[in-house]
Amino acid sequence: MKDALILFGQFFTKLNIPIPVDDATNKFKTSIQYITLFSFLLGCIEGLIFWGFTYLFPLWFAWILYWITDGLLTGGFHLDALADTADGFFSSRTSDKIFAIMKDSRLGTMGSLALLYYYALVTGLGIVISHYLNLIHMILLTICLTMLTKAGLSLLFYKMVYPGNKKGLSNIWLGIKPWRIVVAQVFAIFIVTLCFSWEGLVSYLMIPLVAIFYHRKVTKVLGGTPGDTLGAFASLSPLIFLITFTILLRFGL
Repeated sequence: MKDALILFGQFFTKLNIPIPVDDATNKFKTSIQYITLFSFLLGCIEGLIFWGFTYLFPLWFAWILYWITDGLLTGGFHLDALADTADGFFSSRTSDKIFAIMKDSRLGTMGSLALLYYYALVTGLGIVISHYLNLIHMILLTICLTMLTKAGLSLLFYKMVYPGNKKGLSNIWLGIKPWRIVVAQVFAIFIVTLCFSWEGLVSYLMIPLVAIFYHRKVTKVLGGTPGDTLGAFASLSPLIFLITFTILLRFGL
């Protein structure tokens, strides 16, 4: 477990963790069951920072700073993938052109809009939801949202097929045993249900539901699941949760 947490910290964050991990590729494959635990711990760090911000600024501004903090700690790792995926899929091109666009490091119009829309949504939803939650639950929400990036990501590892070079970076996600994915999801379910009762559970369940259709669409267009589409769904997962959770609280369901 310790090696897994170190490896994920080195891969998914900008934190300086100068501890070598042997056989890193294989460790990725055999450690996915800990990926939501890692993101939960990262969420605890971000939640504490958010809590500190609330003593300095109004809650709505502390919420904005939470998302900025997340971007700085992770280096926008999944956000870059979200932008690339938007550029590719909204280009109205053939599958090979879409794949090429996604690999292009330049940011296009749809990628820019995707990031703008994403931050507009998470900011607005947080401001709305802050009227229904106390400070403790807002802190718990930041922790859960950070955790859910990796919960959503791990869902797409199930029978994953990569359409590009099998010797590339995404090879580390191929051949993941299903039980490891299940363990990661059970941990996420336990945390969100503990924090937010049935509303949290229902909001979480929307993530695998959307993942089914997302996976089918990506596979149909590209013949597999490239790394950028994985990262894009990691970003979308907390947004899916946040939208559903806000609706449940807003209408008292």
